[in-house]
Amino acid sequence: MSKYNSLKILKKVKARTNHICSRCGQEINRNDIYYIEYINDKFLHNLHAKKYCVFCSKKYGDALLKDKGKL
Repeated sequence: MSKYNSLKILKKVKARTNHICSRCGQEINRNDIYYIEYINDKFLHNLHAKKYCVFCSKKYGDALLKDKGKL
């Protein structure tokens, strides 16, 4: 658990390249909408932010940002 977990949000993003969903493994194609873990702070950045497809973000919501083992 990171000390910045309270600052994490899911941010809606349009894909510029192809990605893979970190939860289900579905491919996210170019120009598709997906959600990324984002630290809501002006000075902090996440180097290895997880990416989630629209279906996982709607199904699990903010639970994706919490403990991963309980989903």
